[in-house]
Amino acid sequence: MELFDIIGPVMVGPSSSHTAGAVRIGYAASRLLGEKVKDARILLYGSFLDTGKGHGMDRALLGKVMERAVKMGESNACMKRIVAAPTAGSCGVIPAVLLSYEEYGKVPEDELINALYVAAGIGKVIGENASIAGASGGCQAEIGTASAMAAGALAYLQGGDNETIANAMALALKNMLGLACDPVGALVEVPCVKRNSHGAVNAVASAQMALAGVRSAISPDDVIDSMRRIGNEMPASLKETGKGGLATSESARRICGRMSRSV
Repeated sequence: MELFDIIGPVMVGPSSSHTAGAVRIGYAASRLLGEKVKDARILLYGSFLDTGKGHGMDRALLGKVMERAVKMGESNACMKRIVAAPTAGSCGVIPAVLLSYEEYGKVPEDELINALYVAAGIGKVIGENASIAGASGGCQAEIGTASAMAAGALAYLQGGDNETIANAMALALKNMLGLACDPVGALVEVPCVKRNSHGAVNAVASAQMALAGVRSAISPDDVIDSMRRIGNEMPASLKETGKGGLATSESARRICGRMSRSV
């Protein structure tokens, strides 16, 4: 075995054996056949059969989640028709997670509807005890709430009980606490579009942690209460006014300058 067999093989993940190994088998088969293969039937055995789909990456789930979240955020920025979930600025998080998982897991429509009820219930609790508006609680109230809703819904779809769902929500929301709402040029575009993608990935990670048995050290109720207090303590400049944070950076000023010249 050479050094570059340990560090350096270039491959597409997620698994060295199940991905890179399969590619090498494919190359070997191609060389043995000596001609272009037009069709192939693949049968999985052993660990390939047991864990190939269990990795949850056989269809690049996270990549699809990120792609869909950005597309939805861009659609909102372009004034296209969207569904506020729970707000327009955070509209990409929930559909990115649920539609991607529906495609990956072949989820029945009824189950997807139930997951939306779970997400809506989480959003209602947060809305009544904290806020879902950036103008009131900063971006933690928008992307943070959407991420918490998506995490709980995904945990439900993957068989989580009520405790698991609540902890998925808490883990997701904790990661978003203190997030400022600082739109450049007062437009829901920078940094809002990309934050949809981060909120969606955070939701997937939080759901998987909760399903694995990880529990939030801070109770779900206390996480929501902390979000309310943090939102109240935020200055107005960080709550959708475009007068603080990234919105007042030198890069933002240059962006606004280019926009004004193009009008």
